[in-house]
Amino acid sequence: MGPLRRSKNPVYVLSSWVRRQPPKIKGFLAVITGIVSLLFLKLVVQDHDNLFVAAEAIHALGISVLIYKLMKEKTCAGLSLKSQELTALFLAVRLYCSFVMEYDIHTLLDLATLATTLWVIYMIRYKLKSTYMEDLDNLPIYYCRSFHVLCLLWQFIQEHHTIL
Repeated sequence: MGPLRRSKNPVYVLSSWVRRQPPKIKGFLAVITGIVSLLFLKLVVQDHDNLFVAAEAIHALGISVLIYKLMKEKTCAGLSLKSQELTALFLAVRLYCSFVMEYDIHTLLDLATLATTLWVIYMIRYKLKSTYMEDLDNLPIYYCRSFHVLCLLWQFIQEHHTIL
C-alpha cells in the first residue's frame, strides 16, 4: 500500500476549492450558480406547466417528510409557527384563486400542500406545544400587513374570468 493520495477527481477538487473561499465569495458563487441554473431551465424546459407541477408536488412531498420527522422525533424545535401560518394563508388564497379560475391539477396539488401545512400547524400548536420555542419565533408579522393591503387593493382592480 502506497502513501495516501488526494483524489484528482474534479468534483472533489472543485468542492475543496469552494470550501476554502471566504463567505462573501461563497455567497457570490451561490448567486451566480442560481442565475445560471435558472437560465439553463429557461432554455431547456419547453412546457413550463410541467415544471410548476413538479415543483408543487415536491413542495407537498417535502412537507410530508417534515410531518414524518415531527411525528418520529416528537419535537418541533427550530420550526417557526408564524412562517407556517403565513404559508398556509398564502396557500389558501392560491387554492381559492386556482379553484375559481383554473380548477386543474394545480388545484389538487395546492390542496395537498395546504392540508399538509395545516397538519404541521396542528402538530406545533397542540401535539408538540411543549417543545415549541415561542420566544425564538420572532418573525415580525407587521411587515406582512402592508402587503396584505396591497393585495386586497390589487384584487379589486383586476378583472377575473371565472370558470364557475
